[in-house]
Amino acid sequence: MVSGTVEELKSFMTLLLRGELFDSWEVIEAKVETFFELSVNGRLKKDFFEEPETVQRNFANWGEVKEIFFQAIKGKRLPGMLKIVLAADRERTDRILNECGKEKEEAGASLYLNIRYSANGCQVVSGVSHTGFTLDKTLDSAWDAEIQTFFKKNGIVVSTQ
Repeated sequence: MVSGTVEELKSFMTLLLRGELFDSWEVIEAKVETFFELSVNGRLKKDFFEEPETVQRNFANWGEVKEIFFQAIKGKRLPGMLKIVLAADRERTDRILNECGKEKEEAGASLYLNIRYSANGCQVVSGVSHTGFTLDKTLDSAWDAEIQTFFKKNGIVVSTQ
C-alpha cells in the first residue's frame, strides 16, 4: 500500500479535475461537500443504455463524471471534503496481473487509488482487492510500484508516511 500526502495540491487538482490523466479510471464512488453534498456511486445502470448488452464495463469512467465535480467545487471557497475512489481500468489491471504472473488466479482483482481532500491536505492511498484470501503480496507490490511510477511520470509529488 502506498500512502502519502500530495505536495503540490493545485497541480494535482488540475490534473484530476481538468486534465485527462485519470479519465480512463473507473469511478467506484465519489463524494464532495460544499454548501451541499454530492455523492456518486459509479456503478453503471446498464438498462439506461439503448443496447445494454453491448456495455462491457460495470463502472463509469472518471472522464464521464469529473465535470460534475468540477462544477460543484469551483468558486471562491474550497470544498470541506472531497473523496474519490478510483479503480485502474481493465487494460492496466490485466497488464499488471500478467506482469506478475497472476492473470488466472487473480482475474477478478481490482486495483484502487483512494483520494481524499480535507482541510488537512490531500491524501492518496493505493490498495488491492483480491478475489479470495491470499498471503501472497506479489500483486500488491506490483500495484504499489505501478502507482509510484505513475505519480513520478506525471509529476505528482507525494510524501509518504
